[in-house]
Parts: sequence; structure tokens; C-alpha cells
Amino acid sequence: MEYTYDDDLEELCPVCGDKVSGYHYGLLTCESCKGFFKRTVQNNKRYTCAENQECKIDKTQRKRCPFCRFQKCLNVGMRLEGNNNNNNNNNSS
Repeated sequence: MEYTYDDDLEELCPVCGDKVSGYHYGLLTCESCKGFFKRTVQNNKRYTCAENQECKIDKTQRKRCPFCRFQKCLNVGMRLEGNNNNNNNNNSS
């Protein structure tokens, strides 16, 4: 089953509040959080938080703390096994 961008979607990404682009890793998320989650998991990245692990993650500040952003991805339910989009496609972004 292929999930693609839908201009009619008006929901907001549960991670950062940007406009969703489709189902990614089990949830409706934006392209930015989809890519961030994918890179983090595929590259086995480990982040640390310079604050108290309570950083605000929104559209304008989502790049400030990758640790808190990844934790929020997990907390809202993003999961690798939930990805039905571009499975085994190394050319996807």
C-alpha cells in the first residue's frame, strides 16, 4: 500500500505541528519529521540533550534538540515497523 502526499490533509504533525504529508512510520507526520526519524534510525544516531530533556519541539524549534525531538517521535507512536511507505527503497528522502 503506497501512501503519498495529499494537499487536502489539514492535520498537524504530532511531533512538531507542521502540516502532515501522509502516513510515515505508523502515523500522519510531516516530511521533516519523517526524514529526521528515518535518518536517526537508519544511522543509529544517539543524541544528548543540553537542557533537562524537556525542550519545546515545534515547527520553528524542531532542529534545536534532536534528542527531545526523537523522544517525542517515539512518545507519539512513530515506529520503524509501522512504515508502509518506500520500504527497501534506498533512493527515498
